[in-house]
Amino acid sequence: MRMARALDERVRLSSPVRSLRQTNGSVEIAADGVKLRAQRVVMATPPAVAARIDFDPALPGAQANLLRRYLPGVVIKTILSYDEPFWRGQGLTGETGAPVPITIGQSPRSASPGVLTSFAIGPKALRLAALSPEDRRQAWLDELAKRLGPRARRPSAYLETDWSAEPWSLGGMIGHLPPGVLTSYGPAIRQPAGHVHWAASEWATTMHGLMEGAVRSGERTADTVLETLG
Repeated sequence: MRMARALDERVRLSSPVRSLRQTNGSVEIAADGVKLRAQRVVMATPPAVAARIDFDPALPGAQANLLRRYLPGVVIKTILSYDEPFWRGQGLTGETGAPVPITIGQSPRSASPGVLTSFAIGPKALRLAALSPEDRRQAWLDELAKRLGPRARRPSAYLETDWSAEPWSLGGMIGHLPPGVLTSYGPAIRQPAGHVHWAASEWATTMHGLMEGAVRSGERTADTVLETLG
């Protein structure tokens, strides 16, 4: 939000890009409610989302195939808040595994509030997604209570995101490539498509799939664009 405030009206929310048309050395961007023209475009969406955009001219075959084959993960994430990180009093760190295979204690240094971030992944996430929101919440809290004690059932706040159900992500972090895709189409990761450049956590060579990787990828692509523009 701080970055958005600094950029002011240059940040446009609720305006998904539908098409990119390259002509006469520039790119015309058609989004909901707005049309823009730019010298270069940095595509920083998940590959599965980028594959749904209409490109004119069409993307080169290697890049189009790479986008279509980059599979997002199936992940549900929750963030739970408690008055304090009660698990520390039991000598626990907040990191656990099992049907909700990952929990991470992320409380601030002040130890107020107590914050747990937890994830369900793959088939386990699919089974939980099939439950009603109320049953899923109860199953989730029951699972944490097995490891952290009954206080885990009483968070002061419960925030849940099923990334596979999000239309602008289509899946969770750390997208992956099936066997043979990287060796067949891998060079396309670094190649711009005309005036369109690629940057997302999936293109990062360090911290792939995570926020740190997204930042590294964005910085690398920004340097490339600036060098291209001279």
